Order: sequence, then C-alpha cells, then structure tokens
Amino acid sequence: MEDLVETIEKFLIYSDDKLEELSEKNQTLREESVLKSIERKS
Repeated sequence: MEDLVETIEKFLIYSDDKLEELSEKNQTLREESVLKSIERKS
C-alpha cells in the first residue's frame, strides 16, 4: 500500500511538472501566433 501511495505521489508530481511545461509551450506558441498575425497586418 505504501508503494502505491508513493507511486501515485510521483505520478502527480510528474503530471504537475508536465502540465506546467506544456502550459509554457502553449503560451510561447500563442505569443508567436500573435506576432505573426501582427506582422501580416503591417
């Protein structure tokens, strides 16, 4: 049971880290998209 709890905790930490990483990538892509959109309008 202790192993299961430890495994779940590791998974949740990994999931949080991955979510943060993907969120940052998503933000970067949005910013790039906005910049490209502005460049096209110029």
